[in-house]
Amino acid sequence: MADVKSSPRNRATPSLKTSAALALTALMAACATAPTGPAVPDLPPGPPVPPGAQVQTGEGVTPPFMRGRDIVRVGLLLPFSLRPQDAAALYNAAELALFDHGNQNTLLIPRDAGSTEASATAAARALVNDGADIIVGPVLREGVLGAASAARPRSIPVIGFSSDRTVAGNGVYLLSFQLEDEIARLVSFAASRNIRSIALLAPSNEYGRRVEAALRAEARTQGVSVVQAQLYNRTDADASAAATSLATSLRSQPAQAILIAESGTPLRSIGTALVRGGVDQRQVRFMGTSVWSGDAQREPTLQGGWFVSPDPAARTNFETRYQSTYGAAPTRLSSLGYDAVALAALLSRNDGARGFTRPRIENGEGFAGSDGLFRFRTDGAIERGLAIIEVGQNTVTTLDAAPRAFPRARS
Repeated sequence: MADVKSSPRNRATPSLKTSAALALTALMAACATAPTGPAVPDLPPGPPVPPGAQVQTGEGVTPPFMRGRDIVRVGLLLPFSLRPQDAAALYNAAELALFDHGNQNTLLIPRDAGSTEASATAAARALVNDGADIIVGPVLREGVLGAASAARPRSIPVIGFSSDRTVAGNGVYLLSFQLEDEIARLVSFAASRNIRSIALLAPSNEYGRRVEAALRAEARTQGVSVVQAQLYNRTDADASAAATSLATSLRSQPAQAILIAESGTPLRSIGTALVRGGVDQRQVRFMGTSVWSGDAQREPTLQGGWFVSPDPAARTNFETRYQSTYGAAPTRLSSLGYDAVALAALLSRNDGARGFTRPRIENGEGFAGSDGLFRFRTDGAIERGLAIIEVGQNTVTTLDAAPRAFPRARS
């Protein structure tokens, strides 16, 4: 199993933050970053290379200090104009990975993916012209489609962050959190604990409908019944009303568990309404997806509940390094930027851009990332090693650990 992590260590923040600020100011139009090693904390960082000082060689965009090298160009397509907070955190994490794992020949070329398929296509074409050997991002489904249309004719792999499996394949890989895999892991574990009937509470949106479809599919596989499913408009009031209605109906049609596909204040409203409606937590197990993380332990009615999560130990390691470097907590998606760039650095370590082959990207043993074990299937979808977490009072406990290795057989 290849490791895309490093041992925890502090990184000097001035040079990282200066280059990030420069890139954001330029809207990621053509700014590039390469590893230069830790800066001396007592000295101000040297002046960054302005985008206009870069030159376009026959191979692609080349900063003056990298002329003559066998450069590996990693294009970053991030939503700077649409979701600036997520984009900035993804960029920070990508740069941190570059300092952790890259070498003097690795170059990041960030661009704004925009908000549409057309804008992502244009940005990806620009990256192709910049000489990108691999493209990381975008976040949105439409953006991944746009990037793919520009990258596939040149056989440039894309590692996107969308969770929609329909956009993967043929050189496009999704480094994301796959809802269907989370549901499969949770229902399989519940079945192993003799839970044979589940009710569902989920928002009436694409996420909720995907949860319901995945739940019904996995329930059939595991011999579990989905006794009821209530979808609601995603407000605190509507979530609470749906939970109250479900609590009433469970008196005549009981379930051993309730899957609550929710987060934030709607999640807490649901927990309170279920208990007030007469649901006995000693008889009915509350369960959730990974969006419970950070919220569930603050709601007393969810104590004893289970939720599925990427490896929490690996995540804590990443968050500690990010916090010490940037002085702020990472966003949920930022680890994806780290792992994508770390993977690019790993694959190109010995053979440069020639390392970005499908057999290497689709390594069956997988990689150890910032959210634990993962690997790419031949269809471009990601497979993760997931843990089952139990909620306690202001704390969580790993009930069933994430696997440390994948089985050899692959679907």
